[in-house]
Amino acid sequence: MLNKRKTGKSLILLVIVICVMSVAITFVAQIFNNKAKNKTQEEAFKLNVYEYCLEMQKYKDEMIAKQEYNEESFDAYGIELKHIIPNIIETDMSKFKIEDGQLIYIGLDEQERKWTKEVRI
Repeated sequence: MLNKRKTGKSLILLVIVICVMSVAITFVAQIFNNKAKNKTQEEAFKLNVYEYCLEMQKYKDEMIAKQEYNEESFDAYGIELKHIIPNIIETDMSKFKIEDGQLIYIGLDEQERKWTKEVRI
């Protein structure tokens, strides 16, 4: 009678451990997924800003070649940006302006403001 089997409790314990581990793995995977998503958003935003700067410089160079460039009048905001930066994303039109020949971030997102400063060429 002393050699009773306790396999029922061991099976329940194993199932509980597997469930806890599954929840922990799901939580950790979600954290890594969010970090990767944020990094992707950062890289996409920085690439867009870089392209905007290049397009603005190209427009500026064309205006200089035509002898029509005046830095004081090289300002644009909103829909006017589309004339200077044709590939600007519509949602970015309200986040940027050109003032005295410089692309300036005027949006409210501090993270995007930081990324814009990092891209400056």
